[in-house]
Amino acid sequence: MLLSLSLLRAQDYSTAWPYLYPAFTDGTVLLKGGTKFQQPLNIHILHATLHFIDEGVVKEAVLGDVLTVSIGEDRFMNVGGQMMKVVAGSDSRFVAKLSLGDFQRLLETGGAYGTSSASDATRKLTSLEIAGRPNQNHMELWENRHGGDRVNLVEKYYLVTPGHIYEASRRGFEAALDNERRTAFKQWSKNHKIKWNDPESLLTLLDFLDQ
Repeated sequence: MLLSLSLLRAQDYSTAWPYLYPAFTDGTVLLKGGTKFQQPLNIHILHATLHFIDEGVVKEAVLGDVLTVSIGEDRFMNVGGQMMKVVAGSDSRFVAKLSLGDFQRLLETGGAYGTSSASDATRKLTSLEIAGRPNQNHMELWENRHGGDRVNLVEKYYLVTPGHIYEASRRGFEAALDNERRTAFKQWSKNHKIKWNDPESLLTLLDFLDQ
C-alpha cells in the first residue's frame, strides 16, 4: 500500500488507467448514516467518483451515501457529488483539491479557422474508450493498464464551508460574492496577499468570510 501511494506523483494517467492512484488501495469509507466499510479503493478521474473492488469486480459507490473516504494518509470529502481531497482546514471548513483528467483535450478537433470544436468534443466524450466502467473485471483492467492514451491531470482548489463551495481562484472567489462583498474583498486583499496555489494561504480566506 505504501509503495502504491509513493508512486502517485510519478504516475502516468491514461484512458486505460483513469485513476488517481496507481493501484486500488485498502481504504475506509464513512457513510452519512455512520456506517463504515473497508475495501480496496480508488478515485476515477473522469468525474471524481469513488470506485471499489468487490469480489474481483470494479464497482462505483453511490456518492449520495458517502461522507468521507480515507486512502492511506489521504482524506477525501464528498463535495457536491465529487470526491475532493482535503488539503487544509477542519471537518466543516476546509480547502479541497479536485483532480480530474483532461479527457476533453483528447477529443479537440480543428474547427473553423483553426479553432477547436468544443461542442464536437463534448459529443464524442461519451464514445471515448475510458476504462474503469462499473462492473468491469479488475484483473482485466489491471492487465491492460499500460495501454490507452495519456491523459493530463487538472487540479483545482475549492474553499468549502457549511452550505457554500467557493472556487479558490481570484476570479472564481470574487464571482461568488455580491457587489458589496466584492468591493470589500478587493480592499481586504491589499493587506492579505493570498497565494492562490497554497492551501494554507487559501485557508485565510475564511477570515474574510467571517467578517
